[in-house]
Amino acid sequence: MGSDTNLYDAFATYGSGVCLVTVRDGGDDAFFVAASVLTASVDPFALAVSVGGTRPGLAAISKGGPWTVSVLAAGHLELVRRLTAKTTNAERLAALRAAGAERSPDGTLHMPDALATFSCVTASTTPVNDQILVVGSVIRGALGAGRVPLLRWDHEFHTVAGGADRKLSA
Repeated sequence: MGSDTNLYDAFATYGSGVCLVTVRDGGDDAFFVAASVLTASVDPFALAVSVGGTRPGLAAISKGGPWTVSVLAAGHLELVRRLTAKTTNAERLAALRAAGAERSPDGTLHMPDALATFSCVTASTTPVNDQILVVGSVIRGALGAGRVPLLRWDHEFHTVAGGADRKLSA
């Protein structure tokens, strides 16, 4: 098999949904975009997210503070581009607010127009090389309006509207 980069590129052909993960870290909002979220358990319901070891909010999530996963729709593309751009945290927070982010009952930010929203508390963390695999017990969830999901594969954002792959451009 090829190098680790080739393996990573090969795995990029696997599509995944795009999520916003938020947590309160002291008095500050910490957040990141994740495409590595999966069901960890059905009964009781739990989610797992792969978090880069230097991501903002990882310490608060690891300490067991509540965190929220907002499953993003194709209409969130511009927000995702702004959150993943090389800008300041203040600019990214302003982009979240401009996109309509609201405070959840737990104090974390969430997108009220998300496809679904899950409030979690950390059940376990497992270091895996440069990532931390965080499993969160879902304490509350809400289903949003049925819309087209924002997906990521081949290092780009896509949707499958109308049964056809559609690459979303800026």
